[in-house]
Amino acid sequence: MFEYIFGELKVKKVDYIALDINGLAYKIYISLKTFEKLEEIGQKEKIYIHTNVKEDDISFYGFKTENERELFKALISISGVGPKLAIAILSTFNTREVIDIVTGDEAKIFTRVPGLGVKKAQKIILDLKDKVKKLNIIEIDNENSSIANGKLIISTTESVNNTKLILMKEDLKLALESLGYLNADVSKWISDEELSKINDLGESIKIILQKIQEKKK
Repeated sequence: MFEYIFGELKVKKVDYIALDINGLAYKIYISLKTFEKLEEIGQKEKIYIHTNVKEDDISFYGFKTENERELFKALISISGVGPKLAIAILSTFNTREVIDIVTGDEAKIFTRVPGLGVKKAQKIILDLKDKVKKLNIIEIDNENSSIANGKLIISTTESVNNTKLILMKEDLKLALESLGYLNADVSKWISDEELSKINDLGESIKIILQKIQEKKK
């Protein structure tokens, strides 16, 4: 239905965004990898679209690159793989990493995706082998891979921590909004280093509120 949507980023959540075009906002579900590449709210974004049509629902899934969209379409074409699992896969691994997993038959690494067991991972790998060859290798070469010789070689701890920070910031923003602090900039009040040390939502809210009160004095 749509090739891409270009509009102002009005809503930016970990799992979806809203792009505004002339007063009409499109809700678009995204992967974590796309989320990490987004501009700040108020900026213009170009998002490649896949329209998922069911009898009772039409949903948009969006991606920063055409390759990620094509990989998503390849994943949901596999029996037993729906949009939610496909997004979970693309939130855990980037396009280059998925290709490395598929070409290396690394089913065990694939099971790092929540809800993906070994048998289904093996089936996905088998069904994807021919499809990944059609992706734009030049574009993919701009992405770093964490897969080598059958092992996940990036700092898994660092990757997990980054994901936790993103999710925690989102939770903090929602919590602050519920307290009346609309459009709160979490990074303005607490650094990533502080958040990683605290690792507790309640304590983080207390620290931010304390800083806000101190600034009002």
